[in-house]
Amino acid sequence: MLVLISAILGFLIGKGYWHNDFLSYLGLLFGFTIGFIVVSVEKSMESISTKKILTGGIGLFIGLFIINYITYQLFQSFFTGSDLGYITYAFVNFVAGYLGLIIGLRVSDDFGIGTKQQQPDTKDLRDRNAGKELCRNYKVIDTSSLIDGRILDVSKTGFIDGTFAIPTFVLHELQHIADSQDPLKRVKGRRGLDILKELREDKNINIEFIDADYPNIKEVDAKLIAFAKEKDGKIITTDFNLNKVAQVRNISVLNINDLVKALRPILLPGEIMTVLIAKEGREKNQGIAYMDDGTMVVVEDAIKLVGSVLNVTVTSVLQTSSGRMIFARISYEKEPELN
Repeated sequence: MLVLISAILGFLIGKGYWHNDFLSYLGLLFGFTIGFIVVSVEKSMESISTKKILTGGIGLFIGLFIINYITYQLFQSFFTGSDLGYITYAFVNFVAGYLGLIIGLRVSDDFGIGTKQQQPDTKDLRDRNAGKELCRNYKVIDTSSLIDGRILDVSKTGFIDGTFAIPTFVLHELQHIADSQDPLKRVKGRRGLDILKELREDKNINIEFIDADYPNIKEVDAKLIAFAKEKDGKIITTDFNLNKVAQVRNISVLNINDLVKALRPILLPGEIMTVLIAKEGREKNQGIAYMDDGTMVVVEDAIKLVGSVLNVTVTSVLQTSSGRMIFARISYEKEPELN
């Protein structure tokens, strides 16, 4: 309604003052524009605090005051009935007022004036926190972890939350490996693609393919670091070198190998375990067995029992730079349970 009234008044003023049809329609357009601006400002002011409106009004007043003080003498010569003088003067006042208003609002934002101090709505706070957490919860999967395959089993357990991010350059590298002339690389690449397919098809796993590339960066590892930094995410990898470089760049890394080491069962001397003697040991009468995680078990007096499943008693555990080694002897107190 206000817009319509403003347009009609603009038309009537133009018709009665200048007695010109063109200026009448121009007044109609001007009145419509002014009415629309007033309505828009009224709607936007509903979400703006009183203090912020005050600072904007002060900026508007100062802008108009300064421009009128400076340009009054300059435009005085146009106040002889010249239409160009009125139009120019109005335009300069509009620009000055607008700039004053914007500066006033910017000052309000920069110094915290007009910011509502009331407690935010609990739901809005949860939504904002959820949005922030989502941004920080990207897990960037690299090629080595896809080829390794254990990421699929780990993700199915639900221990890794958030969204798995697969950037475009990782897909390209994986496809390049799958198309390699080297049979071993080709098998690894296809395995990685199969793991990626299973991750995508699992409805309980959040996975997102992101179209991202960095043409100025050649190495894929460097691209991964740049992408993780941009998304504020963590890199999932089995690559030792990438792990070290990412840590230097302050990027969080989830190394699958570190996870496996941390989940190895803790065995104490005196505990009984069942193992399969796989081969002869280096020392006399020793047999070698392996646990499910690859840990070597050296069993005394088991050289003639290669291929047998035995119950052994742990005598000591040795931690070396290359891994963990368990020493044991045959236990005759309990027969091994065969499945």
